[in-house]
Amino acid sequence: MYEKHQVAEKLNRWEHFLDSFRLPEWDELPQIDLYLDQIIALVNQYLGFFVYDPTEEKLLTPSMVNNYVKLRLIPPPVRKKYGRKHIVLLLMICTFKQSLSMAAMSFMLPPDDETLIREEYTRFTASFQRISNYVVQQAKASAEPIFDDSVHTGTEVSDLVVGSAIAASFARLLAGKLIALHLPQEINHPVEGHEGTDE
Repeated sequence: MYEKHQVAEKLNRWEHFLDSFRLPEWDELPQIDLYLDQIIALVNQYLGFFVYDPTEEKLLTPSMVNNYVKLRLIPPPVRKKYGRKHIVLLLMICTFKQSLSMAAMSFMLPPDDETLIREEYTRFTASFQRISNYVVQQAKASAEPIFDDSVHTGTEVSDLVVGSAIAASFARLLAGKLIALHLPQEINHPVEGHEGTDE
């Protein structure tokens, strides 16, 4: 059972938070290289709201970062320090991992080129803002029975939970199917002197 008024207040707070939330632009990120603990604190500060269960570990830990380096999702640190491109890639990873596997993420992340990373991050932050606004509007529409004091079915909140879980499942399915269509680089760009085929 849920307390409708408590849930309604929570939804309002969440809406106000997302309305004002912005990921930092590239030029707003620290221009000096940081140590691992500083990088982790920064990323958790920006995206810590993805962790909603107090029993879960933090969004980003030292072992996770080391694992991402081993998997070549991010470049290794330079003299144990991390720069803006590391921060950007970790922000993207911490967002994508909510619904994608590590293998799928490898197709989503730009190569180790600061210009390309900066360009991709600009598109990423724009998409992040657009989709968060869209999700808020969809949640408000789906949550109308929660804010309506005349509705007392007893399932208003659980219906929203079920609907949100189903929506998340379909969103993950769509992302996965689109990633599965990714063509190997050598097929997209035939080696000079060799013709590509339509097969």
